[in-house]
Amino acid sequence: MLSKISLAINVLLIIAVAILFTRTSKNAAKEEVSEAPVASAFASGDSVRVPIVAYVNADSLNEKYKFITDKTKSLEANLRSSDEKIQREYAKREKEWNELMAYAQSKKLPDDEAAIVEQRLATLQGEMDKIQNDEKNQLMESEAKLQEELHKRVELFLESFTKQKGIDYVLNYSVTTPVVLYGNPAYDVTSEVLSGLNAEYEQEKSAEKK
Repeated sequence: MLSKISLAINVLLIIAVAILFTRTSKNAAKEEVSEAPVASAFASGDSVRVPIVAYVNADSLNEKYKFITDKTKSLEANLRSSDEKIQREYAKREKEWNELMAYAQSKKLPDDEAAIVEQRLATLQGEMDKIQNDEKNQLMESEAKLQEELHKRVELFLESFTKQKGIDYVLNYSVTTPVVLYGNPAYDVTSEVLSGLNAEYEQEKSAEKK
């Protein structure tokens, strides 16, 4: 009835950039002219240092980040529950639908009676379509909220992590959609990021139980 849904790191939203930008404006003599904003890394006029770049393996995060595995199980349970509800509601209407169809085909009905049967069949079909659409929309809404929470969690963690490590960019690596075609393992911070994310999530779960 409803297609499989899952929670995963989105390539475009996992990329966290830790460079801060500042807007500068100056007034020219006797004129009010605003200069174009200059990125802080280039604002001083000194030699620009080489940015530090690291990468995260999104496939590993999708497989081992406990928030993803827990919430994916929850989404799959909701999907099964929705399918069961749809089946129950369909079954309630299927019997009446079949009886009406058999009655309509058994003999030629007067126009007024045929119109009533046709209207009832249309009502049953509309009810079944609405049930499926409502369940599908609820699941999509739940998935979207969890996806948003996932991206926020990763973004906030990387914002802190990059400051501690002095990293300017964290790129994403995935076998299916690689942003990084090759990465020196020396700059692979996946294990540290995954460990930190899981530690934060476990602390939250422990606090909820108290």
